[in-house]
Order: sequence, then structure tokens, then C-alpha cells
Amino acid sequence: AHPDSTYCPVGRPARPERLYILDEDLRRVPEGEPGEVCVGGEMLARGFVNLPEKTAERFVPDPFAGESGARMYRTGDRGRILPDGHLEILGRADFRVRIRGYNVELGAVEAAIEENVAVRACVVVSEGDEGEDKRLVAYVVPEPKDDHRFSGWSLDPKTGRSKEIRGVLRKVLPHYAVPAVYVALDALPIQATSGKVDRKELPPPPPRQARTDRDLLTTAPAAGAPRSEKENLLKGIWEEALRLDEGEVEAGDDFFDLGGHSLAAAQLSARVEESFGVHIPMPLFMEDPTVAGLCDRIEALQRDEDGDAARPSEIDLRAEAVLEPEISPRGGAETRTLPGAENVFLTGATGFLGASLLDGILSSTEARVHCLVRERDDENPLKTIASNLEFYGLSTDRMDRVVPVVGDLGEPLLGMGGERFDALARDTDFVIHAAAAVNLVYPYPALEAPNVGGTREALRLACRHKTKPFHFVSTDGVFPPNAGLCEEGADLDSLADAREDGYGQSKWVAEKLVREAAWRGLPTRVYRPGFISGHSETGASNPRDLQGAILSESLRLGAVPEVEGWKIEMTPVDFVAAAILGIASNPDAPGGTYHLANPDPVPAGTVFGWLEDGGYTLERLPYEEWLRRLEAAPPEDVQGPGAVLRGASPDAGDLSDGNIYDDRNTRLALGESGPRRPDVSGDLLLTYARHFAVRGWAPEPSALQEAGRRRRD
Repeated sequence: AHPDSTYCPVGRPARPERLYILDEDLRRVPEGEPGEVCVGGEMLARGFVNLPEKTAERFVPDPFAGESGARMYRTGDRGRILPDGHLEILGRADFRVRIRGYNVELGAVEAAIEENVAVRACVVVSEGDEGEDKRLVAYVVPEPKDDHRFSGWSLDPKTGRSKEIRGVLRKVLPHYAVPAVYVALDALPIQATSGKVDRKELPPPPPRQARTDRDLLTTAPAAGAPRSEKENLLKGIWEEALRLDEGEVEAGDDFFDLGGHSLAAAQLSARVEESFGVHIPMPLFMEDPTVAGLCDRIEALQRDEDGDAARPSEIDLRAEAVLEPEISPRGGAETRTLPGAENVFLTGATGFLGASLLDGILSSTEARVHCLVRERDDENPLKTIASNLEFYGLSTDRMDRVVPVVGDLGEPLLGMGGERFDALARDTDFVIHAAAAVNLVYPYPALEAPNVGGTREALRLACRHKTKPFHFVSTDGVFPPNAGLCEEGADLDSLADAREDGYGQSKWVAEKLVREAAWRGLPTRVYRPGFISGHSETGASNPRDLQGAILSESLRLGAVPEVEGWKIEMTPVDFVAAAILGIASNPDAPGGTYHLANPDPVPAGTVFGWLEDGGYTLERLPYEEWLRRLEAAPPEDVQGPGAVLRGASPDAGDLSDGNIYDDRNTRLALGESGPRRPDVSGDLLLTYARHFAVRGWAPEPSALQEAGRRRRD
């Protein structure tokens, strides 16, 4: 063992003058401090074969070589030089995870722990699937010797929580980067060949704790009650909703930094209304989602007589829809249609529709497809894309033409940095922007970065260096409910104030940006899908889809909601993707906007009747009673579609918008030889039901169960 090492040193560098330990801004760190290991020299490789984006990211100019054109390689490893000149590798510097919508560099969290807490070594990982309940876990090796760092800490072996460590780290890290759970080890597991931490050999953290309701007040404190009494009650409600320990929430804490998400926020709203007797609209809560801010809102509503306190701040969407002058095309597009493209940039490939778009591009063209993908722990981004295809039953045979582009929809330059963004803009000749943050609860400010900012940056890429056709997936949600016939050529400006939900508002602004770019000369087309249902042949469905959740949960409960006038609009995902790609392949497609929603939605009673014909027994219940039945029998699969309805069920009026979407442009563009919209029928619904059953989301219909028994007999 090396006396100065907490990990395994790998030896002395052959050319120490060309090995650099650098910080995030590629500046040398103080001697002995950790940083990213970068290597220069004449023997450096030229780059990665057929991976220009990765080459531009990893092979960068060497500012320390003292010669023009010198390059260095960013290894992504975090290390330091020991006093005797040995190089010690501490782990990965580029491990980035997404926690509650925030990017977290695991190496930065590890560095903060090692600098401020008395540990000999530590490693931080994320636990849980992508989504609301993902958490950081820190594995620490305690330092028995006293030094300048904080040592008066302890761990709860049952929960893995340490109030003392969290208190120290909250002074140096943002809330979302403070690990929720800590595990003490005698030593970290080390890979014998590389000397790096073997993360696969780390023991599992303590299980998540099932919470029980606290004995909180259930009646509203008097309006004149002390502020501290109200805030203490709110802290308890937050800790209950977020599964935190008593005393972990402070008045200035942000709900979403502490782990809150849209479903938990809906639960919080109901609990606040129960305890204080006032309703806080979600947009109003989101303006200041802290305990103190929520308490301000409650007190204002308790004093309010005119109802003004319940109105959120108004946003001027027209002022939001401003496109920078430099986002303008440079001449005409060299490639007009999808079949002529050699390099396509696709966003949303790790989503539901995006998976079918990627599959369609790979199967119908010879193009390389550059897919924007968020980095997830230490998972290979190509594997992330492939796993999504496999989840939806799509082929992974052509992954050699898929180029993962690590980035972030909500960040400037899509999170790529200038050099990688420029390289991608030079290489690609066609853009399909299908990614968005879909959330019917969040207000506009919470969705502006991914939905508006992401569209702005995608337009920037389409215009930079050379002009690229831009195909944008919007939504029929830019129209108000109960508008009647909604035409593809409707004046977008007249719809500026049509929506109150943040998602519809953000997509309206994004469409305006696309229209502005089109006015400047960028070739653009806009697609407006509605409810995208499962694949018409395989039934593969989006587990986060609201309508699919209601169908699968109705089958699981053996009961369906009755809502007067409810018509179910659904369009299978394979048709939506094929229509987009078909129109993108037609140079003479009329119009510039295309509706993909089903223009002839089916009455809900007919849909449920088809399922009954297939062997299901379904009790009809008033909607509110159906919701109570759902609440009394929650689904076991927390990752299934039932989770969409947990604590945030839509109002009955939100199940359909009462509109009819004219699709004349779509039909003309696809022509007689183009893809045909599948009929919504009993066969289609049973295809979905079979998929729900295979996934374990709902039981098989009795007809299928009987057929299975006959096969077994």
C-alpha cells in the first residue's frame, strides 16, 4: 500500500511535464489537489474513429505545450499527483447524473465530502431510475485521525441518513447535490487492473423507508396564529410529502431542491388545503416554492377578499417569443428532404415518439443519426438509446449509424459547449426536434428552459454554418379547449392567450420561434400530435401517458370512469412517426403545419364496450368515485402507468378538450401511397390490453386467460 494514497496509485508518468491535473476550466490545480487528468504529447491519437463529436469533446487545444496546434486528451479520470510523483486515480471526473431536473457532477460532490468531512475516501453514486425518486448515495471510509475537517458525525444504520453530514455539505453544495444516504465502509472496493473504484461491488444502501403519517394538525391555524406555528406545520407537511426526517426542512428550502416533483407538489397542495383551509394554485406555488414563500401565500389568501392573491403573475408570451438576430439561415439548404440527408440531428430519441422516429429514420434511410442524450451515471449513452428502443420493442440492428450526442435540452448550446456544438452544426444537414418536457402541472417558468430554450438552441444549430431543414414536433395543446374545429392554418397569434397551462404556453412560444425562423428563410415544418397511443401492432405503450394510464388502471380495477361527453382521441405512435417522416420526405408537401391528432375521436363508452367484448368485466363509476377507488387500491408497480395518476389525477374536463382537429394538410402531404391512420377499434384496444398484461400493469381479459388455460391443458 502506498503511504499517501487512499486509492491505488498507477505509477509515475513517463512524461510528467505533459500530464496535467486541471479544474473544470482547464486550469492547473494546486499541487497535490485532485482534478481531471489530461495528457498531451506527440504520441497522442488523432481522435475517435467515425466519432467527430466525441473527438472534439475529448481532444482539445493544449495551452501548456508552448507550441501552435498542440492538443491534449481529456481522460475523464479524476486524479492527483502524490508527493513522490506517483499518479493516483480517484475515479471519474465526468460522471454526471440528473437529480430532480438538475445536473450533478458526482466528482464535485465527492470532492466536497473529502474536503469538509473527516473521511479517508469516498465515492458517490445515484440510486433509482430516472425520475422523481432518484437519490444520491455516498460511500465513505471514516478517517480515525483528527484533522481540520468535521468529524462529529454519525450514521443511522437503518436509514443511512446523517443530519450532521447533510448540515456540513449544505453550506458548500446546492440542496440537490447533497447525498440523501450515507454508507460507512472499512475500504472502497478497487478494481485490480485499473486501480479505480469498482462501483459494481459497492454494497446496496439501506432501503427506502416507508413513511407513516405524522400526528400533524388537521385544522387550519387561526389567521393570527404565530408565523412560527404555521411554518412548523408546513415543514412537517413537506417532510411527510418528501419522505424526509423530522428537522431536515428549513424555511428557506426550495421544494424541488429537496426532491419535490409534480406529483408530490399535487399531494402537498391537497395537504395544505386540508390543514389551512385555502387552495394554492400550482403556478402560484411555483413562483416561490419555499416554506416561507408558501406561508406568505397562505397568509395572503387568508386575508384576501377579492381573490387577487390567488392569481399568479401574468407572463407576456409574445415578449418571450423573441429570436436572436444571429439565428438566421446562411443561404439555401443543400438538403431539402430526409432521404437526401447524410447526417440527421434528432432530439427526443430517448422518449416514446422519438424512439419510433429513430427506428423509422434508420430503416428508411442510410443516414447517420446524431441523437441528443442526457448522460446517466456511468451508462454508455449509446446503450441508453438502445435500451429505450428495446423497451418499446424496436430493432437495435442498425446502432452502428447512431451517434450519441451527450448534452441537455435545457442548457445553452444544448449543453454541448461551443466546440462540440460547432462541430455538430458543420456535420449535420437535417434537424428533427422532437424533445420536450411534458408536464401538465408545471407553470411556464418551470418549462421555459427545455421547451423554449431547447427549441431556440436547436434553431441555432439549424442555422449555424449551413442551412438545415428544421422539423418541429409541437402539440395540439396550443389550442384552447372547446374551440370546436381547429384548422392547421389557424392564426398562431390569435392563440397567444388561449392556454393557462405552462406546457401549452411553452409550446406556443416555441412554435412562434420556429415561425420567426421560417420568416427569415429557414425551411421549417411543424407537426401537432394529440394523444399518442401505443404501437398499433405490438401495443408497446408509453408508461407515462395519461390516457394510457386511465385505460390500464381501469382494467386493473375492473371499473371505468363515466364522464359526460368524453371522447377518447388516440393516434398510434407508429402512424405519428411514419407521418412525420413521410412528410419530411416529400419536397412538395402543401402547407407548413400538420395535425396528427385523430379527427374522429371515439366515445369513451364505445371504447370500454370493446374491452368488455374482449372479456373484461368493467363497472361504471362516476369519475370522483373512480378516483377514490384508485386511491384505495394503488398499483404495486411504482414505475408503471398508474404512477401518472398518483396524487395528481386530472379533472374530468381535462380528459378531452372537446376539439376536432382538421388534418387536411396531413392527408394531402401523405397522399394515397403514404402511411394510413390505423382504425381505432376493438382489435386495437385489445392489442393494448395484451401489452398492459405482459407488462404486469393490468390483468389479461378472460378470453385470453381461457385460451391460455386450454394451451396449458
